[in-house]
Amino acid sequence: MIATLLLTLTLAIAPGSAEAGMPSSHAGARRVEATPSDTSAPRRRVVIIDAGHGGRDPGRDGPDGILEKNVTLQLARRLAAELDDRGYEVHLTRNRDTLIALADRPRMANDWKRGRPATIFVSIHANAGDRGAAGFETYFLSDARTEDERRVAEMENAATSYEDSTSSSAPVVDRILNSLRNEYYVKVSDDLAELIQQRLSYIHPGPNRGVKQAGFRVLVGAIMPAVLVETGFMTSRKEERLLATARFQKQITRALADAIGEFFGRHAWAAGAEE
Repeated sequence: MIATLLLTLTLAIAPGSAEAGMPSSHAGARRVEATPSDTSAPRRRVVIIDAGHGGRDPGRDGPDGILEKNVTLQLARRLAAELDDRGYEVHLTRNRDTLIALADRPRMANDWKRGRPATIFVSIHANAGDRGAAGFETYFLSDARTEDERRVAEMENAATSYEDSTSSSAPVVDRILNSLRNEYYVKVSDDLAELIQQRLSYIHPGPNRGVKQAGFRVLVGAIMPAVLVETGFMTSRKEERLLATARFQKQITRALADAIGEFFGRHAWAAGAEE
């Protein structure tokens, strides 16, 4: 247990364009309010959506030159709109092409949570791998068990190379407390990941690569259930092109929204019970 916590703490310290018709962007992260007439989900349920990469960090680029940072932003905006329609309170860590430090993203999520237990964090990404690699997988924060899990975490954590050394100002003590508290959410994060994998399997043509775990810096410190979704492989021409289409993006975001709804329905504390 202590080794796991120390590893988590160490991790904490240690061409495309936005699609026409997508919501307009504004500086900074914004709050997306639920429409008053929609009662499909209680307003106290909060979802923080994190579009991977951004700004000078392009993420992975595909054979046709489509950038991961644009795909993730489009998916994040679509998911925000879908959850907004269902009555959730939604926040985006970024809603434009800008760089947000990995450590700042869970900090923003904790600020938006404001002590409310019914809050989750979903980070959206697209994978990369060897020739022929394809499919989808969902991660929660824990020790990596396989070489491939470590590889994906290292690939995503490499985004810190684009950050300024002063990007994150969170005190070390806060990071320690957040990392310790994150252990409490490992089990429910695993459950959320399982539900997302199941829902994506209904619509995704690629292989179901399963639920995995690794030390993703973007998940470290989030005091809530938190997952990272690899929606497909940018290095697969077929999946790169698929991820860029409005139709498939809508299918993905509806699957994610359905999984989120099922997750909140399963957990009494996540439905609004006091911590």
